Amino acid sequence: MVAFRRLRVFYFGLMLVLSNVSLLYAGELALRKIRVGYPSHSASMYPIYATKETRAFEKYGLDGEMIYVQGVQLIHIHVAGQLDFGTVSGLVTLQASVGGADLVLLANSIDSHLLKLTTHPSISGPADLKGKSIAVTRFGSLTDLVVRPLLMSWGLDPKRDVTLVQIGTQRDIATAIQLKKVEAGVLSYPTSVYAEKLGMRTLYDFSESGVEIPTTSVSVSREYARKNRDLVLRFLKAYMEGTKRLLTDRELGIRALKKYGGIQDEELLASTYDLFTSKYIRKVPTITTKSVENALKLVAESIPKAKERKPSEFIDASFMEELEKIGFIKSLWP
Repeated sequence: MVAFRRLRVFYFGLMLVLSNVSLLYAGELALRKIRVGYPSHSASMYPIYATKETRAFEKYGLDGEMIYVQGVQLIHIHVAGQLDFGTVSGLVTLQASVGGADLVLLANSIDSHLLKLTTHPSISGPADLKGKSIAVTRFGSLTDLVVRPLLMSWGLDPKRDVTLVQIGTQRDIATAIQLKKVEAGVLSYPTSVYAEKLGMRTLYDFSESGVEIPTTSVSVSREYARKNRDLVLRFLKAYMEGTKRLLTDRELGIRALKKYGGIQDEELLASTYDLFTSKYIRKVPTITTKSVENALKLVAESIPKAKERKPSEFIDASFMEELEKIGFIKSLWP
């Protein structure tokens, strides 16, 4: 009789354990897989790093796979349907959308270009760039799009007076400048700081232009947004919650940048976190009409028909408006 009772207790305990395992497994299966593209390891991608690191995706029933695709190639892959969400420069997204891509902007976390035109010490001013080589990551990428109008403002023709070359990663560009394989290159933060420590010179800081521009934007295809409205809302909830953790949890923020940004220098990690959270990253990533209008003006320099387009054609504000209406944003930032 005692043996029977013990067996019954053991059986009950086993069923309880198996039941809990099944519930956990079912919960994992319930997560909706999403593919989130990001184009660089720069600190401009900070909000999506923090969202992933803090497991905010899982909180909202999502299994967010982070996929690194360099520069403008991310847009091509997104248009092809191999990504669900893009966290990339709104300027690059708009260039594709004006050209006919089915992409729309939902949100924006940073509204100034955190790029620098960095040169070899032998370059003392814009005039010295004539006849020289300037590195960008990819043609059509953000680094390419911003440097061309800057050169023109200095009276330099990007097609005749300089040679623009594709090099790839930010670190590769910095190395190429240091070795004088090119005389200049467009670098993002914190690679630009790394370059300055090695003796390279900042010829122009794009963040000081004072022009509001969508720099770290969330984009989806219109079709995806239409078919998956609830999922898009969940993504934005996770993204905003990740942003709040980034802005309020210094330890997590530094850990996220170290993990996904590939930075190991503790001093640089700390200074990057302090700079971005105090100056650049917006609490609520609402995208503004003015920033898109400014971006379209830049796009128009290479795609003239962009002059005829309106910002409202490329923004879907309904998702952020709904989150505002239901009180979600206020619950994060009372």
